[in-house]
Parts: sequence; C-alpha cells; structure tokens
Amino acid sequence: MVDFNLDLKDTDCNDPVKIFYDRNPFTKDLGIRVKRETDDSISIMLKIKHRHTNLYGIAHGGVLMSIADATMGAACLNLNKRVVTLDFNMNLLKAVPETDEITARAQVLHNGGKTIVVECTIEDGAGHLCCKARSTMFVVGPLNEQK
Repeated sequence: MVDFNLDLKDTDCNDPVKIFYDRNPFTKDLGIRVKRETDDSISIMLKIKHRHTNLYGIAHGGVLMSIADATMGAACLNLNKRVVTLDFNMNLLKAVPETDEITARAQVLHNGGKTIVVECTIEDGAGHLCCKARSTMFVVGPLNEQK
C-alpha cells in the first residue's frame, strides 16, 4: 500500500470526502456524484448509463455493489478514517433500468478503532428500495492527519 496524505491545499473544496472520491480513478470513471446532506450524512448518486448495464438493460450487479462499497467507505471517511473492505454482502431486491438515477446512503452500526460495520441502502429515482448491503471495514489510518 502506498503512503497516503489527503492534501487539501491544492483545492478550493473543503470537503475531504468529496475530494477523496474526485481523486479516486475507479469511482470517477463510474461517474458517481457525492452529496453532503448534513455534516454527518453523505449520499452517493449515479445515473445508470448504458455502460453500467448488463444484457438485460438493467444495472449490472457489480456496479450496484461498487456504489454500495463506495458509499459505506464514504461513511467511514466522514469519521476521518480510511478503510479497506474486509467483508461485504448485498441483497439485490429490485432491478434498476438504464436511465434511472440511484441514490445510496450508509449508516455506521459500529465505529471501532480497528473495524467499522456499515449498512447501505440503494433507492431508485422513485424512492423504491433496490439494494441493501452490509460491510465490515478495516481501519488503515486517518483520512486527514490535521483533523
């Protein structure tokens, strides 16, 4: 693993979670948008495009899992903790068609020194629950040393 320090000096944005995902090549390529709803709450949105779909014209499960993982990671980053995923499970409850926009939200269930347990819900544009995920994250260090 490479050394990591999130330098906020080179940006006009003061939200380290948004900066983290703006600089993340994978999530940037997916096209996610990070929205801070409150100081403690972050959501991640994605408009499902053709490149996100499978042969059935619905969002690929791997895309939905990636969004859930990123959202649960964002919840941990919001605690000033950098994490990697140790365990992940997901229930895919409803298909998401191309052109729909999904919103993912996470809730921290356990905030420990070494591990964090997080749940995530993904809803479609009409507010219907599409996916429910849970993950255990391993804390690798602080997001920002200055906090």
